[in-house]
Amino acid sequence: MNVKDIGAELKLDSGTLTPLLKRLEQKGLVERKRSESDERARMIFVTEQGNALREKAMSIPGAIACKAKLDPEEAMVLKRICERLTDNLMD
Repeated sequence: MNVKDIGAELKLDSGTLTPLLKRLEQKGLVERKRSESDERARMIFVTEQGNALREKAMSIPGAIACKAKLDPEEAMVLKRICERLTDNLMD
């Protein structure tokens, strides 16, 4: 995935995202490489170590949901509120 797409997905500008990606690379979680089709663009690849961490992180939302004790409808309402709040703060 390229840096521009990651920034759009996370709603982060390159000035914020680039230092984060550098730290992830230093920790061995991602690799940054120049795009073969566009030398100006950087492609981001998750390493084996990054994938292992992602697998561990996948259990976190379920654990939070168990602790929160929300029924599915309440969880959906909370999700919509959080999305709306994020959208409003980004404007």
